[in-house]
Amino acid sequence: MRLASLLLLLFLALLPGCEPAHHPSRPKALIIGLDGVQLEQYLQLGDATNLKQRLYYGKAYAGGINGKASEQATLSGPGWVTLLTGVWSNKHGVDSDAESLRASTAYPSLFKRLRLALPNAYLSSVVNWSPINTAFLLEDAHGADVRESGLADEQVIGRTLQILGNTPADFTFVQLDEPDQVGHDQGYGERYQRALRKADSEIGRLLDKVDQRRRMFPLEDWLVIVSTDHGRDYRGKGHGSASEQEKSIFIASNKPMNQELTELSTPAEMPGPNNLYGLPAQTSVAPTVLRHMGLRLQPEWLLDGTPLLGDTGVRKARADENKGRIRWNSEAKGYLTILKNGHVVAQVAASDGQWTDPDGMEQQNDYVLVLNGTPAAVRNRPAAKAFVIEESSY
Repeated sequence: MRLASLLLLLFLALLPGCEPAHHPSRPKALIIGLDGVQLEQYLQLGDATNLKQRLYYGKAYAGGINGKASEQATLSGPGWVTLLTGVWSNKHGVDSDAESLRASTAYPSLFKRLRLALPNAYLSSVVNWSPINTAFLLEDAHGADVRESGLADEQVIGRTLQILGNTPADFTFVQLDEPDQVGHDQGYGERYQRALRKADSEIGRLLDKVDQRRRMFPLEDWLVIVSTDHGRDYRGKGHGSASEQEKSIFIASNKPMNQELTELSTPAEMPGPNNLYGLPAQTSVAPTVLRHMGLRLQPEWLLDGTPLLGDTGVRKARADENKGRIRWNSEAKGYLTILKNGHVVAQVAASDGQWTDPDGMEQQNDYVLVLNGTPAAVRNRPAAKAFVIEESSY
């Protein structure tokens, strides 16, 4: 039935008078996950790469903000779940690689959100590293039309090409693991570079298939995102800690991204090493896909990430617990609405850049800042606990 539907769409697209301008576009999304890829090493491959020639890309960060509620280990479990849910591990609950962990049902992944909003969508998850499907996102991925785990990278690519060629392929997530495996075994060097070049070639094959589909079905509007779950330490062998190298990742796309990716916006009071926290966060991927797929981002979802397509809303929403203050970056002229634990508590000028909670932050709260219809969430750490951690870091 899927193949028949695909052929029918092709037939209709070729009929005289069936011009794209007369019909709404059909959004499709493909996320290509490269495990453990360091952007600086990737760029050393030179200019003749699919990353440089066919994608828009920029640096980003994983692992949350050190010393804040969002801080999480730069491990694969937390990284992939954060990328696919749009929230940090203090919400989704996967804070290590322990396969007993399951993502919180309160913060569904893209698979669940898309299934709920688009019941007939064709969803696929094809991965080398099995726990993504078989542990952390077991329930969410179970609802996908295709869920395959433990495949070698070559098999992941082969299976994905079949999905892109023979199914509606509304949302597809694929994960390639070889760069991470080589890094753990050898660190940076010739073998790691070969693994990156191979991964880049595999990206090219998937981009070629997407281009082929776009020629066959001009109404399809494809978003392709390439990213990684974490960076690596200075030798390239390890990860899991909070160093700048381990937190540094990248996000690339076939579509031009908004200023969240293209223009640095640094939090004045906590810029991070080399202005790391002025970059987009790993949490930006999920809201970007949801928006592209036609879903309106809802404040009650408590998404931590700023979408990279369309209006950014406020940028760098964050909590200053010791002063009981929510802060953000914005040059907008209008007003934003602030919600606390689901209730509207204030409306302030976006240019103010801060709002003090009159009740303080002794307790954990979920704040959402809504500007121009785009929500940005932040969860504070209880102020007393935050003070102890900050003091102990000296």
